[in-house]
Amino acid sequence: MTTWSSTALVAVADDYDREMGDSNAPLDSRFGRYLAQRLDDLWDEDRTDPAAFLVWAWNVATPPVMSPGYIRIRPDLGAVRLTQSQEDGRLLAVIETPVQHGQLAPGVRPPYAVRDWETSRYAYSSDASHLPLQDPEDESRPALLLSATLRLPADDWTLHQPAGKWPVEELLIDDAKQAVAVAVAGINRTAGHMVAKLVGSEGGHW
Repeated sequence: MTTWSSTALVAVADDYDREMGDSNAPLDSRFGRYLAQRLDDLWDEDRTDPAAFLVWAWNVATPPVMSPGYIRIRPDLGAVRLTQSQEDGRLLAVIETPVQHGQLAPGVRPPYAVRDWETSRYAYSSDASHLPLQDPEDESRPALLLSATLRLPADDWTLHQPAGKWPVEELLIDDAKQAVAVAVAGINRTAGHMVAKLVGSEGGHW
């Protein structure tokens, strides 16, 4: 079970991945099955490109491709994606999150009474302070639903170099797991404190 904190945005679910393997063998991996099924989506020239390989592996490891994902995203966030800039190809981490009115500084909150994001009454999280948010159930009143998208360059990440050719599936899995582990650490380190000042207990203290 993942334990979340104000600065932990993503986590690796490696134990669950092994438990959900078909054979219960030490190297069996649910993530690996998804990788093998989608290997044709990875261009030949991207198989040795650390950034392109990571974007592909991250996409496989997260919803909607894998649900639940090999990479878990904190339930109160909308999405955590990796992409490459169309301008210069640099790797970017993109964090999307709902922002409740109470997380805004008092002077910039809505100037009229409107409904806000609501905590999902049906969703479960091991951490009551990071429950998923949903549209208000009462649709008879106006609602103002705000969200934020944080885009951060990953220039200081030391990316994993994939082999590019994998004679056995286990080598592909190992490359992909090492690649996404770098991203998990980088996202939590570079974006965690920024998101904490936007939502949660530190919200409004920008």
